[in-house]
Amino acid sequence: MKNIVACIDGSKLTLATCEASAWVAQKVQAPLTLLHVLDKTTRPVVSELSGQIGIGSQEELLNELVELDEMRSKVALKHGKRLLNDAEEFAHVKGVDEIYKLQRHGNLLETLCDIEPELRVLVIGRAGEAHSASKNIGSQLESVLRTIKSHTLVVNETFAIPSSFMIAFDGSATSDKLIEKAKNTPLLTGLECHLVMVNSSGDKTAAFSQASKQLTDAGIRVTERVLTGHVDTAILGYQQQQQLGMIVMGAYGHSKLRQYFVGSNTTQVLLKSTVPLLLIR
Repeated sequence: MKNIVACIDGSKLTLATCEASAWVAQKVQAPLTLLHVLDKTTRPVVSELSGQIGIGSQEELLNELVELDEMRSKVALKHGKRLLNDAEEFAHVKGVDEIYKLQRHGNLLETLCDIEPELRVLVIGRAGEAHSASKNIGSQLESVLRTIKSHTLVVNETFAIPSSFMIAFDGSATSDKLIEKAKNTPLLTGLECHLVMVNSSGDKTAAFSQASKQLTDAGIRVTERVLTGHVDTAILGYQQQQQLGMIVMGAYGHSKLRQYFVGSNTTQVLLKSTVPLLLIR
């Protein structure tokens, strides 16, 4: 059985990530894997100033740096294990029975690619430990979202179990696939759906109506809304106005040309949203 994977690192978003992943695991009835990745440690290198200071002094400094580096790695490993144990206990309290812990050295994206065959839903904080105090998304998050092919739930500093969600539809072929996936996703079962489209016109209006019918036929309660304005501003404004608990969007497009554009709608919503964002593949 494929697992729900929660990326935890001890940042301010770790608790919300644990809460969200426990909800997802119970909602879709899948095991939960708690993942902690220790970044590769940068080792000290020989300085180009070897001609300016004594060789003996340089070797002594390098040895001290190596010792400090090894000590830092041991502390980080111990901290990570304790973090995983605490997260496991928390998930048990939340009602999750089948839990696994995984600690890896290396790069987060590489690790996720390695375990992707067993990945059903990825739960990850918007910002990692190094960026949790800023309003930017984590340095690795965008790469993860563009690469990993599973559904991904991105959380902020707090998480509340949603009773409603909004699907952002744009009339494209990708949006049609989004609707098809969404109506069959157990994670959305029983939740109220608000289907929205920004700046509707022509063929998009027909596609929008068809999307609503597909969701309704699947037994989902749907409210339709056509919005105007900039996509990210309109979507976020409507979410806040209606107090919707989650935003559902299609993940980034894969065309090389599209990836050159900075500030896609997905990225802008990620940056500004105060509720979880579910990216459906």
